[in-house]
Amino acid sequence: MRNREGGTRRLLAVLLAAGVLLAGCSGIPRDGGVQDGQAALPDDNPAPVFLPSKPRKDATPDAILRGFIDAASSPESNYAIAREFLTPDYSGAWEPDAGVTVDDFSGRSTTVVDETTMQFSVTPVAEVDASGQYQTVDSSSPVPLRYEFARVGGQWRINQAPNGTVIDRNTFRDVFSAQALYFFDPSFRYLVPDLRWFPRGASAPTKIVKGVLAGPSPWLTGAVVTAFPEGTKLTADAVRVVARDAKVDLNSEALNADRVSLQRMEAQLSRSLPPGLTATITINQNSQDIGDMGSNAPRATRVDARALVLRDGKFGFLAASGTALAPIAGISDPVAALKPTAVALSPGQTMAAVLTGAGLYGVRVGDDPVRLDPRSGLIAPSVDSDGFVWSVPSARPGELFVHTLAGKSIAVPTPWQEASAIVSLDVSRDGTRLLALLRNGTDSHFVVAAIKRDNNNVPVGIGEPIVLSSGAGVPLDATWIDELTVGSLIRLPSGEERIVAQQIGGGTTVLESAPGSVSLAGSNTLRELRALSAGGALQMQRGVGWQERIDEVVLIATQQGIVG
Repeated sequence: MRNREGGTRRLLAVLLAAGVLLAGCSGIPRDGGVQDGQAALPDDNPAPVFLPSKPRKDATPDAILRGFIDAASSPESNYAIAREFLTPDYSGAWEPDAGVTVDDFSGRSTTVVDETTMQFSVTPVAEVDASGQYQTVDSSSPVPLRYEFARVGGQWRINQAPNGTVIDRNTFRDVFSAQALYFFDPSFRYLVPDLRWFPRGASAPTKIVKGVLAGPSPWLTGAVVTAFPEGTKLTADAVRVVARDAKVDLNSEALNADRVSLQRMEAQLSRSLPPGLTATITINQNSQDIGDMGSNAPRATRVDARALVLRDGKFGFLAASGTALAPIAGISDPVAALKPTAVALSPGQTMAAVLTGAGLYGVRVGDDPVRLDPRSGLIAPSVDSDGFVWSVPSARPGELFVHTLAGKSIAVPTPWQEASAIVSLDVSRDGTRLLALLRNGTDSHFVVAAIKRDNNNVPVGIGEPIVLSSGAGVPLDATWIDELTVGSLIRLPSGEERIVAQQIGGGTTVLESAPGSVSLAGSNTLRELRALSAGGALQMQRGVGWQERIDEVVLIATQQGIVG
């Protein structure tokens, strides 16, 4: 047992035989860990189940209130124990899934307003909305919550309360789990993750499926699409899981989907559910001949695991051991000849964007280099999955352009008007999101935003950015680590470098920083993150620290994927 203010709860690590538990990223979005991929099945990692105390006889309103807050952190049986603290008339009206206020527990306080009203104040550190999207809370001001009481059979019960639940950050780690929902890019070539947070338990597959059917997070609007026809819903309120297969029965709106759309719908569900679970789609209880996607299957976004570097006048992939570089046919020689300061390699390794002292060049296999942007002060370029080259001057962050190798340049409006400088800009490997490291005075802003495209996949705008992290210091670089994880490098006022890895919509991890590092390059996992020092040392993570792999490196190139 463990004692807590306002009640005692028993913590049991058990397996729920009734269904599948989600077990995933164990941190809340402020100090949790970064994980690769989806969560494990409960058979491999059982989730703890809280059994909070029920209302005690003759309990005071204060005890009832604290007992209710405590019990509301247990979602078992639709928050059955928490509802015992409510009056019968109000029990069914309270909506616990409306959202979660995550606090640090220490700032809780109660104030008696009158005989039947109390105010419960908390200091939030994060919030989770009804769809499972989280947002950190930067303000340290307490939030007052009003609760009203009435007597039922001589016992105090709550007859009015804010919808949603209040959970301290430590309990949140045990009760909630992160799960990525997947949607397609507009061309249906890539599946794009949208991280959400759901209570662990037998209802988790249902919440995941409903989340997919409801569509992507608002900030991704215009960048991703869903294969499900508009109005598609479950015919029942729950998804049954039989022998690790989620039975998803959809309403008549799904009849508007052709076979290819059904295949894409199944791909979205299968990727969104935890590993080991499959999804079977039926429509009004009728089986569907869906078949295999074959060549239409979503593409992977992995890159070559080898570091791509410029060293001693040569450009290529660094061997697993030694100093030899493996060249890229038709790319390495012209890139090296341009004496670049930054390089971004396209998916398929058939084109590269090359920044030089004379501007930005495009290099394509079989063609002569083409100067795309002659402006001075450009930051390192990025290449997206459609072959567009992105460029922007450091001191003019609003002057963002995309270029084609045919020589066409297109201005892309930006939403960061208040930024005084932009340090780095990187397009995700699926082409749907833009990662930027901005500066406004002495503050750095690490943001991600949706890329909006027209019917020809031409970038036409950037969505409202969401802040991943910010703070005092000099921003140096940022990079994509995998489809959900990004990293940033900042030099603190103390002169030390700080590397922070963060899941988009998930937890952050402050890494042991590479000494003297000035730039970062992602690969496929957090452990494969690389750093380059001011002296040209390529540094890689070893154990809990960093080790110099090779010296005299001029630059580490950014890769955008192996498959074009």
